[in-house]
Amino acid sequence: MTESIPSQTPQPWGFLHPECHGQNALLFFSWDLARAIEEQFKLHAESSLATRLHEAQKAVDRLLKQYVQIQANPQAFEGQSIHLRLDPGDEDNGGTPVLALETSEHLESLILQAQAQHGGASRTIN
Repeated sequence: MTESIPSQTPQPWGFLHPECHGQNALLFFSWDLARAIEEQFKLHAESSLATRLHEAQKAVDRLLKQYVQIQANPQAFEGQSIHLRLDPGDEDNGGTPVLALETSEHLESLILQAQAQHGGASRTIN
């Protein structure tokens, strides 16, 4: 008897979802943001940390442009920015650098507000 292993089909990007507009767009964006960064670090796993960070930054920039282009929530995304950087790790994590996001204040406050309204909704990305 042969068991088939279910194939993991990638989840569609949030910006492709028909309900990706207004307040919902902020939640979709936060999920897409985590996914974009994670995918780039996996794709470039053999590269230097600087290269992975650079590629992840390019993906974040493309994602932000995508949300502006589809006019998911113009007041939230237009003119906003997210910059990735590595902060030195502390003793708790063995000195491993930690990825930090510098999000423009306006966008960050809107994302936090949307997450609070949805009960801190989170979605895992596998």
